[in-house]
Parts: sequence; structure tokens; C-alpha cells
Amino acid sequence: MGEQLPLPVSLPVDETFDSFVMAANQQLVTTLRQLCDSAPQWHHQPELTTLAAQRLPLLSIVGASGRGKSHLLYGVCHRLAERGISHLYLNLSQTGELRPGVFEGLETLTLVALDNLHAIAGNAQWEEALFHLINRIIDQPGAVLICTSQLGAASPQYHLPDLRSRLQWGTTFQLQSLSDEQRIQALGLRARQKGLRFSDSALQFLLHHYDRSLKNLMLLLERLDTRSLQEQKKITVALVKRELGLD
Repeated sequence: MGEQLPLPVSLPVDETFDSFVMAANQQLVTTLRQLCDSAPQWHHQPELTTLAAQRLPLLSIVGASGRGKSHLLYGVCHRLAERGISHLYLNLSQTGELRPGVFEGLETLTLVALDNLHAIAGNAQWEEALFHLINRIIDQPGAVLICTSQLGAASPQYHLPDLRSRLQWGTTFQLQSLSDEQRIQALGLRARQKGLRFSDSALQFLLHHYDRSLKNLMLLLERLDTRSLQEQKKITVALVKRELGLD
């Protein structure tokens, strides 16, 4: 008997399509939006005809850590939730007590979002379970699997040849990194969404004196938000220095 479907997890409410700076990733974001807006009848969407011919039921987003892969999956799930479409998000780097059997039955959902696929690379049981899930989703009309990974589909770190073949069979998008200017734009956008008062000089200082990974910059923004509230002050270079221990 298969395991029960895992319970939905709480996703960051401010990580949506609208808060994602597309830059060179416009085609990917547009495709994800179209999928969300047309699911489960995505294969009838004229704009997706070409991609459907490229085996769209499996879509992979590949890129280095901190580029926004999880952000895009959150955006997908938020949009589907708004439409009342069945879906599930699983972070494979935080499986905890979950076992590969958790994949059983997921093909009954309209969309499955698997984050950090690279976390199970090399694990024979997980790789085989994923391979069979992909096959079941392909056979299920209207179902879609979107996954993210730091590894390309052909990476030898995936030990199961059949899995590598299946991943290469699907549609893959390479998530492009942001320029420094675009990182500042992304930080500024998130700050405005949170209602933060953030000086331009503070944004510039952050970029040049901290880890440039967008993920880590966003985490630092949360810390600065807390300190700003505690001190009842606008986020300035001086406040950033205090938070980073540079004053």
C-alpha cells in the first residue's frame, strides 16, 4: 500500500511571479504563467503547442544555487492555489522522515513541483521512485511535473541511466543569473513589497559587502527588516553595517 499524500507545506507568501525579476528568463516565466493559467488543459493552449511537442509534461529548471529556482516553484503553486487547481510542492533537500514511497499517487494531481532534485542524486531508491513517477505523470492526461535542480539532466551524479534519459526527454530551461543592477532591482522590489524604507546607497552597500547570492541577500533583507523595526529607523548604510558587524 502506498503512503498517504504528504500534507501541503506553507510557502513564502511574497515569492510570486510578480516579485520575480525576469531579466533573461522571460521565456521561462512566461511559459510557467501560461501553464498555470491553462492547467489542466495546458495541451490545448496555442502558446504551448511547440513546447508540448517537446514533451512538456516534464519541465526542468536548472541553475546554480541562489538564482531563484525555488521562487519560481512558489510562484507556480501560489497561482494554482488561486485557481483552485490540485498541486503539491516537495523540497527534496528537506525530506526528513519521508521515504521514496511518498511519490506514489502524486500523478493524480494536476501539477507536482519537486524542488532540489539534485538532493536525491545517487540514491538508488529515490532515483527509481522518481523515474516511475515521471512515467506515471506522462501517462496521466493533463498532469505536469516541474522540477528544479543544480544538476543538468545528463549529469553522471544521477546514477540511474533510465532516469537520466527521462530527464533529458523533458523540456529543460537554464535559469540565467542576474546582473548586479538586476539584483538591486530584485532587492528593491522585495523591500517595497514589505513596506521597507531602504536607501539606494544601502542597496549598493549590500551588494558589494555581502554574499551576492540572491537567496542569501533576501534572507539578509529579513534580518534588516527586523532590526529596522526594533530601532524604528530607515534601512541605511549605517544600519546595514551594524547588522553585519562592520561598524
